[in-house]
Amino acid sequence: MALVLSDRIKETTATTGTGTYNLGGAVTGFETFTANLSNSDTTYYCCTDNTDFEVGLGTFTSSGTTLARTTILASSNSNNAVSWTSGTRTVFCTIPAAKSVFLDASGNATIGGTVTATGSFIIGSADMNEADLEKLDGITNGTIAASKVVVVDANKDASSFRNLTASGAVTAGSFVIGSADINENDLEAIDGITAGTIAASKAAIVDTNKDITGFRNITLTGELDAGSLDVEGDADINGTMEADAITVGGTALNTVIAGVTVTNATNAVNATNSSHVLVTDNESTSEENLITFVEGATSSTGNVGLEMDGTLTYNPSSGTVTATIFKGNIDAVDGDFDGTLEADAITLNGTAITATATLSTGISNNNVPKFTSGVADDDFLRVAGTAIEGRSASEVLSDIGATTAALAADEATALAIALG
Repeated sequence: MALVLSDRIKETTATTGTGTYNLGGAVTGFETFTANLSNSDTTYYCCTDNTDFEVGLGTFTSSGTTLARTTILASSNSNNAVSWTSGTRTVFCTIPAAKSVFLDASGNATIGGTVTATGSFIIGSADMNEADLEKLDGITNGTIAASKVVVVDANKDASSFRNLTASGAVTAGSFVIGSADINENDLEAIDGITAGTIAASKAAIVDTNKDITGFRNITLTGELDAGSLDVEGDADINGTMEADAITVGGTALNTVIAGVTVTNATNAVNATNSSHVLVTDNESTSEENLITFVEGATSSTGNVGLEMDGTLTYNPSSGTVTATIFKGNIDAVDGDFDGTLEADAITLNGTAITATATLSTGISNNNVPKFTSGVADDDFLRVAGTAIEGRSASEVLSDIGATTAALAADEATALAIALG
């Protein structure tokens, strides 16, 4: 269906009332609607009997050749459909004044409705076609719509941009992307940077190998995870460093410690020029601790190593020192020998026992027995196991089963005769 305007179309009609016009054929010198319109096309018409008139938009039907009064634009019946009486009238194509475009006295045209063009509009040197005008159709100030022109709102704002491509410079006070407000200083941080190279006050971007060089100081508050770590200078680690293996100059750390590192640590001196080793007190534990020695023992000075001997131990719980043999002088407060004491010479209070030593008990150097205070004068002696004890006369009689000294003497004589 289309709006069709054609010249020299006029037919007769005998329609009465306000119904659809039945077309009765062309007036002499004119053409029919059928010759110029297709079924369902619309056209502007005028119907008149030279007294009353009616101007409107009609819809043509090729079957039955009728023209429906779709819209009444003007009429002699107060701009309503005219109710025709009997008689013959003419109906023809026209251009209503209300649908005409014309220039006023100033040369301007005013269009109250929609302007439709099959070509384009030329304004000055601008040729605006349908696609150009579609970009303006239905736009909302401050809102981005697909394939539409962007018009800022009263605050000069526009929202909902998806992608923005500029071949030249974009000037703005700041850019807001999501919740990020990017200002000039932020953009300066990425202006002119080179991938893989650190520059002062610039962002850092890795190169195609994911490498970057030129960092001066890096401070991390969390964990550093890396496939490897190559430090050209010194490393300062305030916490604990844990590693599966450590090498020094390509040599395993345990090998270095056993060699140069231990020697250096042994010979190291502090500010007071004296070596220091941390020692802890652990006297309550019952355990055998190995004693540390200076190897070789050929000199008291120089670079020497430390070694231990498993045959010399010390138990801090009991205060016991265990060894196979002691050589040299032994100066002790007290001595307790559970085994045999063998010595080439023994002195007592500085005097050799074999010469002039005087004993408080035992056999002195002049063969005079010395006994403890438990032995009284005129006591007899009795050997009781490993001890010698004093016995009185009555105790001796009781020990041998005699009641008197005379009987004891007789019994002793009889025993001697029997044994002899």
